Amino acid sequence: MRVRSRARLMTPGRWVLLIVTVLMLIFLLLNLYYRSTQQDIWKQEREAEQVAAQAAGLVHITSATKHVWNQIAWIVQGTDESGEDKMVWVVGDKADSVLSSSGISKDQITEKVLASKPDADIIRVQPGLLDGEKIWEVFYKRNETTEKYYYEFYKFSDGSFITIYNLPSKFSDGTE
Repeated sequence: MRVRSRARLMTPGRWVLLIVTVLMLIFLLLNLYYRSTQQDIWKQEREAEQVAAQAAGLVHITSATKHVWNQIAWIVQGTDESGEDKMVWVVGDKADSVLSSSGISKDQITEKVLASKPDADIIRVQPGLLDGEKIWEVFYKRNETTEKYYYEFYKFSDGSFITIYNLPSKFSDGTE
């Protein structure tokens, strides 16, 4: 007498297919979630780029940076028809355009900060607006008794120092 064995429902090939399908579904859902959370920011960036392109005659946009301090501003960098590099500060639907060469560069600001604070670990340098004035914002940390973070602001036009903000450390007295 012969015993018939039942065919297995989940063969190794079916397991692989099921796992691949589940992973693809998870990836798709994560992608949809990411796109839905970023959609508003991307829309604001596109609008700022359009305002900047119209106001400054930009034909090629290289970057758009959102700066939030006491007001929200987008700083759009690009080139115009004549090939000149421009920076455009966009607040709402108003734009103020300047030639990049009319102010101090990001590299010059970085060198200036490192010259005065050689132990600074610069995290970010970005253009922005502070009280309606075009600025460079430098965010860095220093290892003093504890790790402290600082924001420094410099005028875009000549690189002169404006102000510094010290973020309080969790253990400002040096204890852990």
